[in-house]
Amino acid sequence: MNGRRLEALHPSFYGIYDLPTTSFKGQPPFGETGWTSPTGANYVLFHETQIDLSGYNLQRMTVFPQAVGIQDPGVYTFTPAAGDPSNGLMVIDVITSVPLDILQVANDSTLGVLPGMIGSGYDYSQIVFGMARFFASNTTVPFPNYQQLQRSQRFGSGEPNASDKLYCYRIIRMFGAAFDPASEIKIPAARQIIAANIDEEPELVYMQRLKRSYELAGQA
Repeated sequence: MNGRRLEALHPSFYGIYDLPTTSFKGQPPFGETGWTSPTGANYVLFHETQIDLSGYNLQRMTVFPQAVGIQDPGVYTFTPAAGDPSNGLMVIDVITSVPLDILQVANDSTLGVLPGMIGSGYDYSQIVFGMARFFASNTTVPFPNYQQLQRSQRFGSGEPNASDKLYCYRIIRMFGAAFDPASEIKIPAARQIIAANIDEEPELVYMQRLKRSYELAGQA
């Protein structure tokens, strides 16, 4: 087997709420970095990138994840509207073999349903890696708008993969009933890492894996 390290990079973001567009507008020097909100959801931010596996696919090789994780050194900060009793963030890092409906994922997360879990609409095997973390405001720490980690849970199958690419997401759901021009958010840059072995499988096994991949892709 050939050991490889696959990486997906996500930039940092600092945004201030813009009333005319009802969205968080990126501020220099962290402005146009690919972070955006899905249509109709000013409480959600996401960034997407991809890991290209087409070269391995052409060689009929399979990716066997051995360890998957995330690095996001830095501080999360968030400010909802003045007087808003809700003040927290849900940070979802996920790597999948199919594209995600970001708004669906964000809405499902409020019900305690993450991709690959019952009721999510995604098959468990499609979710290579997932981590959901909940942050809440900590006013006892002398740092403005500091969000402290309260709960962290991993999910995902770590299944071997023979698809052409992996879809890598960071999804931020803001817990705030309202936003105003003083509302802002800061998200540190992150690196999602897959330590994997790349190897050939017996032809029948590989063909069955491809068949399953196509079937699942058609359901997404």
